[in-house]
This record gives sequence, C-alpha cells and structure tokens, in this order.
Amino acid sequence: MGSPPLVTITVAFICGLALGERFSYFPLTVASALFLFLILERSFRREALISLPAFLFGLLGLLVYQIVSTPYSEGDLAPYLDRGEIRIVAQIDGPPQHSPEQVSFQMRALAIRASTVGAETPLPAPPDGASSQSQWSERPLQGIFRVIVYLPEVPFEYGDRLELETRLRRPQQFETPGAFQYADYREREGWSGIASLSRLDHVRKIGEGGNPLLRRLYRGREEIRRKVLASMEGEAAALLLALIIGETGYLTDPIREAFSASGTTHLLSISGSHLALVSLLIFGLTRWLILRLPEPILLRLSLWKIPSQWAALITAGPVAFYAFLAGAEVATLRSLIMIGVYLFSIWIGKRSDVRVSLSLAALLIVLSHPQAIFDLSFQLSFLSVLAITSTFHWWKATASAEVPSAFPKEERSFLQRYLISPLQLMIVSTVGATLGTAPLTLFYFHQFSWVGLFANMILIPVAGWVIVPFGFIAAVCSLFFGEGFPLAGWNQWLGSSYYHLTALFARLPGSDLHYASPPLWGVIVFYGILVFMLHRTVSRRTVACTVALFLILFLGAGWFRFSPERLRMTMIDVGQGDAALIEFPHGKTILVDGGSGGAFDVGRIAVAPYLWERRIRTIDYLVGTHPQMDHIGGFSSLIRSFQVGEVWTNGESRDLPFYRLFSDAMEQKGLRPKVITGDAPPMSIDGCFLHFLNPPAENLFAEGDLNDRSIVLRLACPDLGDGGLSFLFTGDIEQGAEEHLLQQGIDLKSTFLKVPHHGSRSALNPAFLSTVSPQVALFSVGRHNSYHHPHLDVLDAYQALSAQIYRTDRDGAIVIEADRAGWEIRTYQECKMTKVLWRAPLLMQEWENLRRAFRRF
Repeated sequence: MGSPPLVTITVAFICGLALGERFSYFPLTVASALFLFLILERSFRREALISLPAFLFGLLGLLVYQIVSTPYSEGDLAPYLDRGEIRIVAQIDGPPQHSPEQVSFQMRALAIRASTVGAETPLPAPPDGASSQSQWSERPLQGIFRVIVYLPEVPFEYGDRLELETRLRRPQQFETPGAFQYADYREREGWSGIASLSRLDHVRKIGEGGNPLLRRLYRGREEIRRKVLASMEGEAAALLLALIIGETGYLTDPIREAFSASGTTHLLSISGSHLALVSLLIFGLTRWLILRLPEPILLRLSLWKIPSQWAALITAGPVAFYAFLAGAEVATLRSLIMIGVYLFSIWIGKRSDVRVSLSLAALLIVLSHPQAIFDLSFQLSFLSVLAITSTFHWWKATASAEVPSAFPKEERSFLQRYLISPLQLMIVSTVGATLGTAPLTLFYFHQFSWVGLFANMILIPVAGWVIVPFGFIAAVCSLFFGEGFPLAGWNQWLGSSYYHLTALFARLPGSDLHYASPPLWGVIVFYGILVFMLHRTVSRRTVACTVALFLILFLGAGWFRFSPERLRMTMIDVGQGDAALIEFPHGKTILVDGGSGGAFDVGRIAVAPYLWERRIRTIDYLVGTHPQMDHIGGFSSLIRSFQVGEVWTNGESRDLPFYRLFSDAMEQKGLRPKVITGDAPPMSIDGCFLHFLNPPAENLFAEGDLNDRSIVLRLACPDLGDGGLSFLFTGDIEQGAEEHLLQQGIDLKSTFLKVPHHGSRSALNPAFLSTVSPQVALFSVGRHNSYHHPHLDVLDAYQALSAQIYRTDRDGAIVIEADRAGWEIRTYQECKMTKVLWRAPLLMQEWENLRRAFRRF
C-alpha cells in the first residue's frame, strides 16, 4: 500500500530542510549530488524513484531553510551581540520559566533605542530637534533572545513589552567532543543571544501585546505555580509542576538522574503519553456521562451525532487547554495536533490514519518554524510515535503469518481480549519506542537504559491515569476556589511515591551506563534499514536479529576502550575554570581539576561527556589543585559517575556548598583524599615521571591565599619526542608561589605549560616564565569572562618568548599527542566545519570542510 500524499510531501519537505542545513557547508556537493541523482534516476529506471511533487517539495524545503537561516541585512540583532551595553525594546514571547533562584523568558526584539559602546552597524544620527541620542526615534530590530534574571520572582508576564539596558551575548557552549553543543543548537532554533540580569533597575515595562487568550491562560499557569509551591514541597511539588504546567526549573539533579537512569526522562516533558491518556480518560468519562443522560435528551442529541462524536467534541477543549497551559512546547503541540485530527475524524465519522495525523502535525510545526527539525524534543517526540505505530502495525501484519490464532475473532475469550491483547500492545509499544529511539539517545546523551523497557510499562500508565489527571483536576479547581491548592496532601503523597518508584528502577544494577556516541552515519543507516524492513513486513526474527546486531555494535563500540598508543593530554574546554586529562599508553588516567559545579555543573555537562566519548570509566588519579569552585566544583558529579582510584588534594578544606558536595561524594564512594605536598617523591607511570612541586610541606603563604597553595605537577617523559618532553600544570599559583619554585632550584623547564591562574596579571613573573621557557602555552579561560583573562601583558610576555599560544575560549578543547617520534597538537575548532561564504571561492571552502569532517580530534 502506497503512502498518502500528505506523508510523502511532509517527508520530502523535512528531508529538504535537513539537506538545506548541509547545503550551508557543501553547496557544490549537494547541488551536484541532486543533479546526478536526477540523471541516473531518469536514465536507468522506468518508474521514478520519487515523484516530481516530492522532489519539488524537497527543493522547497532546502530553499526555505536557506531563507530562514540567513540573517536579515537590516534590523538584525547579530551585530549587537558581545558588544557594549544597548537599550533594546522587546516583547516577552512565551510563559516565563522559573527555578528556585532565577526566572528566564524568551523575548522577541522589536527595536533598539541607544548604544553606549556602538556596534558594527552604527545607529542613525538623531533626528532634528532631539537633544540627545536617547531621544531619537527607535530603529526596528528583529531576532529572538533569552533573558535570565537571577531573582526568584519578577513582575513581568507573557506579552509585556519591556525596555532593557543590558549586554547581549551569544549563547556559549563547551567546545569539547561529547559535550552538548548548546550554542549551535540554539542557533539552529533561531536564537540570537542571551542577556543576564541580577536586578531590575534597568528594566521598564512600556506596554502590553501578545495574544489576549494566551495572556489570561499564562496568568492562570502562574497562579497554579504559586499555589503548588505554597502547598506542596520537595520532589512532589517539582514533579507536579513539570507534569501539569511544564515548569521544569524546580526539578533537582537527583530527580533528573533518577528519571534518566530509569529510561523515563521523556515523562518529565508533557508529550504524547500524557495528552493521549488524559484525552482517553476525558473521552471515556464524557461518553459515559452522555449515555446516562435522560432518554429524551439523549435521543435528541443522537439525531445530530452519536455519543462518541459528542464526546470527541467535548474532549477537544480540555485537552487543548492542558496543552497550552503547559506552555505549548514542540512535543506538546505535536501530540495536540495528532489528538485533534483523531477527534475530528470521530466527529465526522471517518477513520483516521495515524500516518496522516503525524504528518500533518509535523508539517504544521515545520512550516511555522522550519528550524524545529533540529529541536531534540521534535526529533525524539516524532521518532517515538513513529516507532510505536510502525512497530505495532508491523507486529499485527506479521502475527497472522507467524502466530495464527486458534480461535476466530468472535470466539476469543474475555481474558484474551481484555488482558492479553492490551498487555501485548503495551509491551510492543514500549519496546518499539525504547529501541526505536535508542540510537538517537545514544548519539545525544551517551546513554541506553535497559531498565526503561520495564520502567515505562509501569510509570507511563501511572503518570497518565493517576498523577496527571489527579493533578490536572486539582490545578483547574485551584483557579476557582480559595488560595490553597486542592487535594495538596493527596498530590504530595502521589508525587513522592511516584518519585521513589522511579528511583527504585534507577537503582537497579547497570541502569546508569554511558557510552561513546555512535557515528551519525551509523544512526542513519540503522533507521534506513529499519524503515525498509518494517515497510516490507520482514519476519519478526529478522527484524529482532537486525536491531540486536546494531545495538550490540553501537553499545560495544561505545563501551570497549583501547588504550591510546601515544601519550595524550587534553585541555578540556570548561569555560572559566580548569580541567586537564592525561591518558597514558597502557590505560592509566589522571584528571587535573574538573571545572565548576553548582547549578551549572561543568563536570556533568562537559567533562563527563568527554570521558564517555573517550570510553573512560575509571579515573585512576583525580587531582584537585586547590579548593575553589572553578577547579573542583565538578568533582562531585564525576565521583558519582566514574570509578575513582585516588583523590589528591592540597589538604585545604572549605565550609562552602560545593566543597561539602565534594566531601559527601567521596564519603559515599569510600574515598579518602591523599594530601599532596612539594616534598613527595616522584611517581613513575608508563616511562614518565610525575614530580610534585607545590604546595610546600610548611605553610609559607598568607592564610587566605588559596591560589599559591595550588598543587603544581610536572610530568616529564624523557623517552618521548626529540630528547624528551614535559608538561607543567600550575593550578592558580601567582607570583608568590612562582618565586618559591624558583628558589627551590628545581627543574622547571617544560615543553608545555598550563598557564598559571588563567593568564591573570597577578601570575606574571618574568623570571619564572623565562625559567620554564615553554614551547606551547595553554590558557584555560572562559569566553568573555568577567576577569578579562588572559591579560594583554601576559599574552605579550608569552609572545616575546615565541611560545605557541592556545586558548580554550578560542580554540576549544586542545589535545596533545606524543610518542618517540615527536608530538602534535590539535584543537576542537580545527575539526569543526564552517558555513561557506558566497563571496569567497566555494571549492576551497568545501574541501576544507570535507577535511575537517574526517579529521580525528
């Protein structure tokens, strides 16, 4: 059976959008491939492989992506990013997102009124009669940006037009393999920048706009949030806010980790399972009530429509209300459109094709926002539904051929019809969704949870039939009755029990395993073969063996680690902080510092994914140079996620939250820190010698000077390179510790130097620098950091030594590999493709992108 036209058109358009993104990097290659495809297809096939309309819609998708991804020449927000402070007029474009310590909201730029520093696109001169720059008429502006306010509450809501004086910056990401590329992701979504505010002194409301209905709805959403927080607490309050109004900012790390390890993260966003079960519950209840109306009323209604049709009409309202109350995210809108199409088919008395409703939902979303195809929720949401429906139809099609029923349909037992069949449907759907999305979750999150195969069978029905309906009814009632949240005690018990049930699954052995990401081409091949087999109704055994083979290949390739043949040192991009990984040829590993922690846990976001990408599961030596947030803040999550052999510290401790988390994590794993001092004997590892140079055994520095008491390590490898090479890791030492090291008369000369204190002016000691005399200087600094690291004088000093300078804020992660023949250095930025510039030679740019695409980091 052929595909409906809408399905073909939607698939073609989405493929065109995806091809359009590649066209930005390989225009000549993509154009040549399309032209060659047309020639070969018309020359060697009697019947066209794809129809002309499908081909044209694919080209349309390619063109649309090019249009929407091209910045506007006039009124674009981009020239004002990472510049000076600007005065901008913008409108809040969605419901504010809250967390205990901050509020964020998406804003649509409307105009710019003044700039104190200026931008690449200068502002027009003030009109005649204007006495100052701030009085001239505003210039129109276009672009989407996000505002983060570091306050628990703000007096603004959806539709408010604000005038802000702020600095806009580009979204930042950690340029490290394995780390989620947040800035690239937001750029594809159409975001231009981010603004951060710690107070509201320079924010002024100047008007209102937006949709009046949404404005009222989001006010109700805010009222529900306040009442839940006032009446409930802990995990129950956080889960209820996430499941009812889509407010995920109150979900703590333990909650997220429990759902992630149990393979049920999707339940934390309002998507298909929630809306489908809620709509089914409302539909069934409404139909039951209609059938119990007085007979005259029921007969009169039946003259127009049967009870099921009236129930479908009534169900549409509450389901739409729930979807928009939850913030109308992509996954929620997809579910709403599909359910709406299905309810409409019941209303008009026609059978609905799931493929058509799914295609219509996808087409409507990508037409309104073409870059949504790169949204993770879009990909996972549509893929999971497609996997469920395809698996179910394939299962039914193969059942008649492989498992013939012993009884005709009309003679099936009650047990078969009402227990075995629904249970079979649940198992097939869960397995289909889990295995169908497994390659994508591996690719993005480095994780595959076998526990999810069983946890989803229990947790999805409980959420859809109990937690969500109970909480939704209480939330709606709270809008009409009193100040409290109705049934708060029951919801507290249900939410808490649900979390503990999820945590129980998460504690099962092997539930929280991580792997290296599979290659993108492997994921594409997997889905291509799977679609072909399901479409051709291939036998169950063949499909099962094929899926199992791919999963074994993906998981095996992402798990088993082959020790590097050469010594490898990676300066991981952790923003304003330090993290350096040393991998020895026989498998030993040393991690020197681990970035910052807290709400923005760099250890979990950047360092851990890189270790997973390197297939590292054991950190033999975890070195915390000194107890500051930007150096050991990420250690708590790393200790929880990896096996750790030894923890080395300088013996200092601090009564601060990040250090308490670090201590608690060590205690839970039974680790006792080993105190390192400068008089410790050298350690031999794989032919290299690790020398401990600082801190001194006796405290020579001021009481509050944590930086100068940093652990300093020198790794000397006499058999590598031309006559040996060495690495000097200096933590945050400054001039005092540098002078102390010089007075010791020890060998400091090093091939590679991790520049002290991120390149601070206070760490510049010409004598120390001359003694070390590095060939390569490595700066670990954050982009546009508030400390203005590295200092210009420091850069000049290293340039005067003719040292090669590498910076994580510009180069991303930096890797150095060495063997007996020599050493080489590579950066993550050198392996990233760049969009072609049409005014420059295209062929050379494409060749460079091709070279980068196949370059190994």
